[in-house]
Amino acid sequence: MAASLGLRRISEMGKRHGPRERLARFRPMNELIPFMSRCPTCGHRRLQDGYTTRVLRRLLNTDSHIEAYCNTCHGFWCISALERAGLVIGFCD
Repeated sequence: MAASLGLRRISEMGKRHGPRERLARFRPMNELIPFMSRCPTCGHRRLQDGYTTRVLRRLLNTDSHIEAYCNTCHGFWCISALERAGLVIGFCD
């Protein structure tokens, strides 16, 4: 037997979450998430903007390598543990 929820009950469900929680729930998974990473060759911080929310979450949850790229050196590297921790904290906001 299917459960029936009255309109009042459904409208009360939306009030449980504050505006901040509602924004986090509806964040598009295909949105690009920019972050900074320091190039080990030249030492400059480079903007990395090629990962979507979905891909970054998957890489963080599976403890996979997250690669960064430097336009000047034309090199790839895996981001550091500290940069990884910053990404995790960023997702918690």
